[in-house]
Formats: sequence, structure tokens, C-alpha cells
Amino acid sequence: MIWLSVMVLVAFLAISVLGTRRASMIFAGTRLVCICGATLFVANLFVALTAIFGGIALAMGVDKFPSAWLVGTPFRSYLIPGLILAVVVGGSAAFATITTLRRAATGALASMLAGAILLGWLVGERVILPAAAFPTQFSWLEAVYIAAGLLMVVPALMARRTAL
Repeated sequence: MIWLSVMVLVAFLAISVLGTRRASMIFAGTRLVCICGATLFVANLFVALTAIFGGIALAMGVDKFPSAWLVGTPFRSYLIPGLILAVVVGGSAAFATITTLRRAATGALASMLAGAILLGWLVGERVILPAAAFPTQFSWLEAVYIAAGLLMVVPALMARRTAL
């Protein structure tokens, strides 16, 4: 599992370096709008890579979670939740990443939608899974993804309001 994390991190860093400049050029205008564009690109890319690879790992059983956590949910295995994570959460973030590099208005709108999907996924986990799935009230990983979701929504709103 560590090798997968390292690969995702390397891909994230490489693509971030290459795409951040282009995203800030696409979101041309004030300095704030350029920063919003770069922020959207990086947040979308982070969520796309981690959700796609994490969803695949979940669906294939690489990440081992207790099957008891699924009791009382609509799922019998982690296959469908993994596919939803990879395709819906990761796919929407990947689409937002690409559109952020093509057109500012479309990229901002796609980022807002992908951020809302991510935040909805996080809320859905808390609602569907039993309390045993969350050993602490709030984990650092949840904080990272809530921050990522907000970094997909708030700068998009600012960019659309300011310049687009």
C-alpha cells in the first residue's frame, strides 16, 4: 500500500508543477483570480488522484475494512462503495481538473460540483456507516478532505464572482 501512496504523491507533485502555471493563466485577471485558478487545479488534482486510486484499492480489497461496518448499509461488500468513490468522486474531480486547464468559467463550475460531491461523500459516510467505523469523533483524514472540498468550492465561487 505504501508503494501506491508514493506513486500517487509523485504523480500529484509532477502534474501540479506542470499544471498550476497553466491554470493561473486560464484564470487570467486579478491576482486573486489567478490564485483561485491555481488552487482549484491543485485541489481537484489531489482529490482526483486519491479518490480514483483509493476507490480502486477499496473495490479490490487492497484496503481492508471490517465487513461488520457494512451491516445496516445497502452494501454487501466494498466493491460498490469503491466504484462510487473512484468513478463519481474521483471522476468528477478529474473532469474538474481538466476543465480548469481549458476554460475558467467551466472549470470553476465543474470544481464547485466536484467539491459538493466530495463533501456529500464525506457526509454520506458519517450517515451510512456505524459509529464503530469512526474510532474518534473527527480524524485528520476527514479534515484533509473537508479542506480539499472547500478548496474546490470557495475559490470557484470567488473566481466566478470576481472575474468570470
